[in-house]
Order: sequence, then structure tokens, then C-alpha cells
Amino acid sequence: MLSATVMRRLETIDEISRQGKRINGLFRLMEDQILWHEAYSNIYSNKGAMTQGVDTVTMDGFSEERVASIITRLKMGTYRFQPTRRVYIPKKNGKKRPLGISSGDDKLVQEVVRIILERIYEPIFDENSHGFRPRRSPHTALEQMENQWESVKWIVDMDIRDYFTTISHDLLMKLLEKKIEDPRFLSLIKAMLDAGYLEDWTYHATYSGVPQGSIGALRSTQQ
Repeated sequence: MLSATVMRRLETIDEISRQGKRINGLFRLMEDQILWHEAYSNIYSNKGAMTQGVDTVTMDGFSEERVASIITRLKMGTYRFQPTRRVYIPKKNGKKRPLGISSGDDKLVQEVVRIILERIYEPIFDENSHGFRPRRSPHTALEQMENQWESVKWIVDMDIRDYFTTISHDLLMKLLEKKIEDPRFLSLIKAMLDAGYLEDWTYHATYSGVPQGSIGALRSTQQ
């Protein structure tokens, strides 16, 4: 449970976002340890929480000292994201989907950032959007259709091929800059995107795309 102070600060983000203003002070908000406890409680029970990335650091061993160390490194600018460990899982069509498994500390940082980003963007998303959002799913989309739709002539089913692996980093950062006026927070997100990945213990730089299996994807499918 978040403290009253942190909740008020997060609610302020909601209000500013609805007003269409750019938001600052996000990196400073990450210095509050209570936010890291919330992040840990959100993801520690995930199926892949104890899965190792490129090192042996997992979600196991969470402590005040561990959080304090991460926050200190973030403030000093010495925190470095590890490359994700790329694995492949089979898809129903016989092909394989790449997953990126992050280090345990990186997962914590990602979840704290996700909590803040959700406060910025969730209040301004369209009510008709049900994909990858908390407490929304294909089931809520079907419920809306049943309760609100009177008739329908066409339903268009589309799938963007290789979407996650082709997202433009530059375009994504420009979109974030429209709502966020905090250079350190934006730089942190850019560092996540640029961390690269290891496949068969060979490093690959990432100039586009985001890792599938990330914290945001895991959380949105569970809420």
C-alpha cells in the first residue's frame, strides 16, 4: 500500500495529465522507497520474477539496503541497465516469439517507471481502448459491445507484424516528451531501450524495438 504522501503526488500527476500539461519531478519521485515496495509487491509473484537474466540477480533478496543502493546509483547517474537475455517461445502458428528477460534490479526499476507512466497516460486513454491496460482485456471489450452496441456491419481484425521488435526509439521518445518535462526520467527510459540483448551469449545493440516479456506487458495481462 502506498503512503498518503506518495498517493497525493501520484494523484497530482493524474490531474496535470488531464489538463494537458507537461509533467516534471518524476525522477525525484523515484527517490521515495515506498514506491519501490509497491513495485516489488506488484511483480514478485509473477511467474518469471525469479527467472535470471544475464546475471544471477533476481527478485529474491529484496531489502531496504538493495533499494537504497539502486536509488543512490540512479541519483549519481551510475546505474547501468543489463542487456536482456533473449529466449524464444513457440507460437500457435509454429513460429517462435522472442522474449527479453531482464536482471532482477532492472525489473524493479522498470516497474517503478511503469507505475509512474500509468499515472500519466491511463487518465487520458480512450474509453474504447481495452488492450494492454489495467483491469481491461478482451472480456471488457466484449462487455462494452454487449452493453453499448446496437448494430454492427463490419469488424476489422488486424495484427501488426513484428510490432514490438520494430518500434522506433526516436519516435517513442518524442511521444513521451509531449507529456513529460523531466530530462533525467526520459534519459532513464532511453537507457532501458538502448541496453541491448544477449543471444547465445553474443551481445546485440538495440536501435529499435522493445523487449517482449517486459514488466509492462506482464502487468497489463494480469490486471
